[in-house]
Amino acid sequence: MRTGRGLAALTFLVACMPGIAVYAGNLSFLEQSPVSYFNAEDMELMRQNALKVLDDPSATAKQEWSNTKTGASGLAQVRREFTGSDGAACKRLRVINRAKGLTSDATYTVCKYPDRGWVVHTEATPAQ
Repeated sequence: MRTGRGLAALTFLVACMPGIAVYAGNLSFLEQSPVSYFNAEDMELMRQNALKVLDDPSATAKQEWSNTKTGASGLAQVRREFTGSDGAACKRLRVINRAKGLTSDATYTVCKYPDRGWVVHTEATPAQ
C-alpha cells in the first residue's frame, strides 16, 4: 500500500535522526505525494542525501539525488543556519521529492546534538 511508504517518507528525518517521536493524524494526503511511490532504495538515497547536505559546512549546501531504476529524484538544500537558544547548531532544510510526475516541497528545522546527531526540532528558535 502506498500510504505506508508515504508515512515512512514523511518521517525520513526521524529515521536518520533517532530519538524523535512521530505523531500522525489523518495521513490520506500522502497517497498523492511523490514519497508514496518511493521504494526502500529511493528512501535510502533521500536520507543519505539529506545527511550529506546537513553535514556540509557550507551555509548554502545543496545536493540532488536520483534513482535511474525508479525515476524518483529529489533535492536537499540548506536555507538557513542559526544557533538555537539551547546552543545547538540548527539548519532549515528544504527537501524536494519527485516521482510519477508528482513533486513535493517541504522545509524542516533540524538541530545537531552531540549525543543524538541531527534531530527535527520544530520549535527551535535562534539564540538572542
